[in-house]
Amino acid sequence: MGGHGYSGWWGRMGGPKHRGIVTYQLSPYEMKTNAHLISKGTHNFFRRTSSQLGYILPGIFLFWAVTHFGKKKHEWLNSKAGHAAQHEGESEH
Repeated sequence: MGGHGYSGWWGRMGGPKHRGIVTYQLSPYEMKTNAHLISKGTHNFFRRTSSQLGYILPGIFLFWAVTHFGKKKHEWLNSKAGHAAQHEGESEH
C-alpha cells in the first residue's frame, strides 16, 4: 500500500491549519421530513404492513387463543360445575 507513513491521530494530522473556511450542509434526510407524509406515507404504511402480516398474524392469533382459552378455563373453574369436577375424587370426612 502506498502512503508516506504515520500521519498522526484524529484531530492532529500534522497538516496545515484551516482558517476562514466555514461550510454548512443539511442532510437530505433532514430536509422536508413531512413533505409527502399524507400522499405517500399512507400508501407506504399499508404496503409495508401488508408485507409483514405473515410474520405478525401467527403471534397475534396465538396470543388471542391462549388468552381466550385461559379466560374460559378460569370462568369454568370458578363455576359450580368446575368446583364439582375439581372436588369429585376427594372423599369427605
